[in-house]
This record gives sequence, C-alpha cells and structure tokens, in this order.
Amino acid sequence: MRCIGKGAESAVMFCGIMNLPPPPTKFTKFNNILLQAARETCEESMAEAVHEAVEENDGGRDIAVAVDGSWQKRGFSSKNGVVTVTSVDTGKVIDVEILSKHCICPNKTKHLQNCKRNFVGYSGKMEVTDRNSVLDESIYCIKDTTAYKLSF
Repeated sequence: MRCIGKGAESAVMFCGIMNLPPPPTKFTKFNNILLQAARETCEESMAEAVHEAVEENDGGRDIAVAVDGSWQKRGFSSKNGVVTVTSVDTGKVIDVEILSKHCICPNKTKHLQNCKRNFVGYSGKMEVTDRNSVLDESIYCIKDTTAYKLSF
C-alpha cells in the first residue's frame, strides 16, 4: 500500500473489503520507531536553529521570524495543516505546529488518549489561530508570509 501512497489504515480497509485477513502490523512498529527518530531529530535541529538565530542577532533574544501556513489540500476545506516559524536571519525553521481537524475516535463525543485532532474551527482559520498562539507581537507583513518578533 505504501507504493501507492496509502498507509496502514487503507491496507486494513482494503483487506476488509476484499474479505482478506488483515495485513501484518509489523511495519507499524517500524513506522513508530522511524517517527520517534524523526521527532527527536526535528526538535534537536530546531533548538540548534534558535541558538544560531540568537548568535546571528549578537546574543539578542528578540529575533525576527517569518510564519507561514500550508494545508494538505488547496482551498479552505483541508482537515490537516501545518504552520512553520522560520528565522529571517538564518532561514532555518525554528518551530513547527501540525494541526488536524480529523478525529479517528469511534465515539466522537469521548475522545481517545491518542486522538490526533487538535483544532476545532474552519480550515482557513488554522494558520491564524496557531500563529496567534505562538507569537506575541506583529512587526510587519510581507505578502502571504507574516514576519513577527519572538523572544526565546
């Protein structure tokens, strides 16, 4: 299923529709290991990018950043989005937030511990909501990307 861009859930659904036994779950274990390694690397890289931006700013803790959001689908109907905070001085990503409106819980009123939904509202508001929760003070706007002042 990976070769056609689908994941484990799609494989389970396909096997169920075709009346086949469920696919092996061993690759899920390795996906989780890979995900954990990617998260650790990402956090280390972003922490290093913050230190570089502070050094670039002569030790000053107020650094200029650019914030931009993107969605999984065009328009404002996507259930998933991402907001990235990039240092203007170094061009490196210093923070990222993944937003999801998709809830996989069987009972929508009682959410499971591992529910991926962390946003409620319409898709066009994802970037604005997360940007406002991360940033304190607006400095200026440049087209679609907005620059802000952050203190770390």
